[in-house]
Amino acid sequence: MESFMNMKVKTLGIILGMAALALAQEPAAPAAQSAEPAAMENSSAEAVSPEAKAENAQAELAAETGEPVIPAAEPQDSVAPAEQQPVAPAPVAEAQPAPAAEPEQYGEMPAPVAVRGVDASAKPYYDEPAPAEPKRTRSSSRVVSEAIPMKFTFGGQGFLGTHALYANDWDFEESYSGIAWKAGLFAIIPLNEYMMGFKMGVLFDHSEASASYTYGSDLSKEANVKFKMDRISVPLLFVLKSPYSNFTLDFGAQFSVPVQDQFKYSYEKTGTNLTGDDRYVRGNADMIDLDYRSSMDFALLLGFTIKANRYMSFDIRYECGFSNYYEGVQGWRINELTSNSFLLGISFYAL
Repeated sequence: MESFMNMKVKTLGIILGMAALALAQEPAAPAAQSAEPAAMENSSAEAVSPEAKAENAQAELAAETGEPVIPAAEPQDSVAPAEQQPVAPAPVAEAQPAPAAEPEQYGEMPAPVAVRGVDASAKPYYDEPAPAEPKRTRSSSRVVSEAIPMKFTFGGQGFLGTHALYANDWDFEESYSGIAWKAGLFAIIPLNEYMMGFKMGVLFDHSEASASYTYGSDLSKEANVKFKMDRISVPLLFVLKSPYSNFTLDFGAQFSVPVQDQFKYSYEKTGTNLTGDDRYVRGNADMIDLDYRSSMDFALLLGFTIKANRYMSFDIRYECGFSNYYEGVQGWRINELTSNSFLLGISFYAL
């Protein structure tokens, strides 16, 4: 009981202490409130600008003197209000160059669209190199192969054609015709890179020519004449061609040395009562042994060569003789004979 009373006394003491503390703090609030108007008055007094004080002084002076008050001009701020200041334009971004397009990568590409005559399912080949363009000459419309050089070469060749003997004064009243063939070796020596060369050769030359003619008072008699000769011929030719052509022009001279020259003849005798073989006279003369044959023949040559490939060519050649074959022959009109030949040939190249 006694403890319970002590607790009540303690509680009452605490309540009284708290009330005294509250009463002690309540008067301070009005003081604070009264301090606020004073502070405001001081601040308003301090807030009066020098211009207002000057105006009040002028008003007091005007009241004493009776002159009107002239308001002072308001000073203009040197700095314009923020809303009146010009707005600087926003910086324009410089145009940036477009990035370079990356090279197109050819990978797995879709099949091309079907076109007339084109298989749309076929896969294009992009990695194949483009074919090299052929070389062109000055004329862009003409496509030709590479230049063909003139190079050293040699080989063998043969000719076959017609052969004729006639008077060197170009009188063809008495002429003899036949065949001729030649075979031997040749070589070509270039004189420049593409267009000019020199061709020489050594050929075995065989020719035959014959003729038949009538004689006698009534032209009832017949005579047969045949020439058969072998020679060693040495043609010396200049060769001209275009840089891009396999066609060549050959021209030059030929020197020939006779090895064999047979003159065969047969004719009918003019006597009476002749029968059988007695009616004919036959003979065979070696014109070299009889010293009727000239020691050398001279002719001009003109020819063309078409090269088929690296190892073979076809030749055309014309020979025109300018020297007399025979001299001092008695009884026969053959002292002024010369020859010409038209030949076709083929050549084989070792290089």
